[in-house]
Amino acid sequence: CQETSYNSNISINCTFTSPETHLTMEAMENSDEVCFTKENNFISLWIQSNEKERLKMRIAVLEESVKSSEVECKASRETVLRLVAELDRERRKAASSAAALDSLKVELDGLVVGRKSVEMDKETLLERLEASKRVIEAAKRESNCLEKQVEELERKLQSTQGETQAAEDKLQMFLKKVAGLLQVKSDDVILPTEKEAVFVIVAVLQTVSEMEAKLRHVSKELSEQTELQHRTLQRAQLAEQQVQDLRERLQGLESELSTADMHRDGLRTKQSEFLEQLSETLVVDSIALDLGFDMRLKLILSRAEQLVKQEGTALVENKSLTYSLQRKLKSQKDQLESKGLHIQLLRKKVSELEEEKRCRSALAMQRDDAHLEARRLQKKLERLQGELRATKLSNTELKAQLSHTNELKSQTVQEQKKKLDQLVEGKAKVEKKLSSVSSDLQSREKKTREDQQQLSTLRQSLTQLSERERELVDFRMVVSQMLGLDATALALPNYEIIKLLEALLRAHHHHHHLHHHVNMPWHLIFCQYIHVK
Repeated sequence: CQETSYNSNISINCTFTSPETHLTMEAMENSDEVCFTKENNFISLWIQSNEKERLKMRIAVLEESVKSSEVECKASRETVLRLVAELDRERRKAASSAAALDSLKVELDGLVVGRKSVEMDKETLLERLEASKRVIEAAKRESNCLEKQVEELERKLQSTQGETQAAEDKLQMFLKKVAGLLQVKSDDVILPTEKEAVFVIVAVLQTVSEMEAKLRHVSKELSEQTELQHRTLQRAQLAEQQVQDLRERLQGLESELSTADMHRDGLRTKQSEFLEQLSETLVVDSIALDLGFDMRLKLILSRAEQLVKQEGTALVENKSLTYSLQRKLKSQKDQLESKGLHIQLLRKKVSELEEEKRCRSALAMQRDDAHLEARRLQKKLERLQGELRATKLSNTELKAQLSHTNELKSQTVQEQKKKLDQLVEGKAKVEKKLSSVSSDLQSREKKTREDQQQLSTLRQSLTQLSERERELVDFRMVVSQMLGLDATALALPNYEIIKLLEALLRAHHHHHHLHHHVNMPWHLIFCQYIHVK
């Protein structure tokens, strides 16, 4: 457009054949060439500045991406460290629980062995006590028999003594009679013959000797029975002493057994407390309430095996996650290095462009000064030419306006009247519109109030929904923890938790149904419960 304006000015100025106009035309042509070169230089500089700004923006974007990648690397490193720490903590917990369980098993085995040995000692002592009681009863029976025999022998001895006494009395009486018969001299008495007297004396002597032999035999038997009774009494005393010793030993063993039972009860309480703590730590306390002591041990062992398996899977997942994070970190480091090289190249390019700009700044400033001076002169020339044309046109326009002012005056008066009428009609219409707009505004204000009320109710409902959602999330975490799942895993779907809860409900219903069958053993119920789980 400038070239066309310049050419038009040149064509206009060519009508005047004065030398001043010719010089001005040459100056304008030279100024056009200078302006064209300056414009080209300006365009190139503008392009370079745009490219520089673009490069700066790109550098800023790359720096931001580098910072974001560094932040991501730092976050991934922190997550890796956190996962490693959690893994170590879980390992330590599992190791401590396993060690405590092993120590508890060892203590339980020792208690079982001690209990068995104490029961065996008790059984042996009871057997020995029964044997000693039987020996005492046999000795008592034997002593009773011996006492009876002694009494019988005493009765026999008394009877024999009575018989001997009676025989002696008879003998004395017979002797007295014989002496009386020998002393009395009567002719009427028939004296026995010598043979009869000898026979009677021999018979009496035989009876006396027999009675003496019988007496010796009875006295000998009596002495033997007394010795036998004495020995049985000694044996009975020895048996009673042994029984007393056995009773004392039995009392000592019973006291030891009571202390062992107390110690066993204490260890059992400790074991039950430890099992409760272990079940609480293993999150099986709600399940262990329905089971017995033996089943609780099996449940804890199965839960420990499950935790070990989960730890193994978590370890594998953590290893895979750390490996993927390391690969990602390595790739991000490579990208960061490539971006750093790119930034260095861009900085070198920017420095080169700045050096070129500094080199060209002096020439550009000179050219800009010359360009500004030429443009100022050109603008002054154009202004003067425009003023000349404006004065000519103003003269012609003033002449034309003088002829049309009267017509325009009359037309303007009529138009003003028409406009006034239109304004009055428009005022009435505007008043109507204002009334309608005011009513609309009132209805809109009412509607906005209703909308605000609805918005407040919606906000309240939204807060309630957020609280319910938080409660549901907490409930989901608690349920997942009770089920032994990873509560922090966001990828855990809800249908898996629902499936596990349904399985638990079915197992509980099945367990409640099987609880009425008394003949069914516990280990089958536990196996079915583990299978359902």
